[in-house]
Amino acid sequence: MESEVSDFLEKIFTEIIDNVKDPNQLTGKSGISVILLMLLILLEWFFKKFWRKIITNIKLLNVVNTLTHFVLRFFFLISLLGLWLNALDALIILLVFIGVIISLSIKGLISNLAGWFLIVNKHHFRIYDRIEIDTIKGEVISVGLLYFTLMEISNWFEAEAPTGRTIKIPNSKILTTAVYNYNDVTPFVWKEISYLLAFESDWQKAQKIITDILLTYYQNFEKEYLADPLYKEVVLKQLQLFDGELKPVQIVDVNENGVLLKTRYVVYYTKGTTVATKLHQEILSALQDAAIQMAGQRMYFIKNNESVS
Repeated sequence: MESEVSDFLEKIFTEIIDNVKDPNQLTGKSGISVILLMLLILLEWFFKKFWRKIITNIKLLNVVNTLTHFVLRFFFLISLLGLWLNALDALIILLVFIGVIISLSIKGLISNLAGWFLIVNKHHFRIYDRIEIDTIKGEVISVGLLYFTLMEISNWFEAEAPTGRTIKIPNSKILTTAVYNYNDVTPFVWKEISYLLAFESDWQKAQKIITDILLTYYQNFEKEYLADPLYKEVVLKQLQLFDGELKPVQIVDVNENGVLLKTRYVVYYTKGTTVATKLHQEILSALQDAAIQMAGQRMYFIKNNESVS
C-alpha cells in the first residue's frame, strides 16, 4: 500500500516538473482558458439582451435568464475540465485542489453550498414560491450559491402586501430554521376573520348573516378555481394532509367582552388580503343593517336636547 502511494506521489511530482520544464503547453492551455472565459461572458451578455427583446413578462424573463446562465456556465466548466484533465496537467490539478480546500475553509461556505443544493433540487421551495423563514415573508425571486433573494411582503404592514424591498438570506438558514411554504403542496391556505358581539346582541342572527355571505364566497371560489372536477378531486386529496375543509367553518366562542364569532375559509394564497377586505365590507354592512351590536359599541339617543347612553 505504501509503495502504491509513493508511486502515485512520484508520478504527480514528475508531471509537475515536466510542466515546469515545458511551459509552452501550460501557456497554450491558459490562453484557451482565457478565450473560453471571454466567450462565456460574451454569450451571457448576448442572451441577456436577446431574451429581453422577445420576453415581456419579467418573471418569465428572470427564469429564462437564470436557466441560460446555468447551462452556459455548465458547458464552460465541462470544457475547462476537459482541456486540463485530458492533458493531465498535475500542476494545475494540484493548484485547483489547494484552491478548493482554501475556499471550503471559509466559514459558512459549506453550509451555504449544502443549502443551495437542497434548494435547487426543490426540497424546500422554488422560484416565485411565497415563503416565511425566521419571521420574514416574501416571494423567492432568485437563488445563488450563497444567498437566495426574497421580494419582501408584510413586515410593517398587517396585510400581505409587497414593501418594495428585497432581502438576501444565506442558504444555510434553511438547515437550521423552519421554512413555511404557502404553495408547496397546494396553492390554497386557510384564513380566519372574527367579530366580537355584545352579549345582548342577536348572535344567532349575526352568525346566519356571516354564514350566508361566506357560502356565496365559497360558491364563487369553486367556480373560479375548482371548476375542473379532476383538479378539484386532486385538491381534496391534498387537503387531507391538513385535515382541512374547503367549505367555510363557523366557530362560536365567549370571553369577558362578548360573543366571538369566527369563520375559517380557504383562499388562494396570494389573495388573502383582497378576499378578507371584501368579506369585511359585506359582513359589516349586513350586520349594521340588521342592527347587530358589536362589543364595546354604545348607542346614543337624543332626549330633551340631552345625550343619553
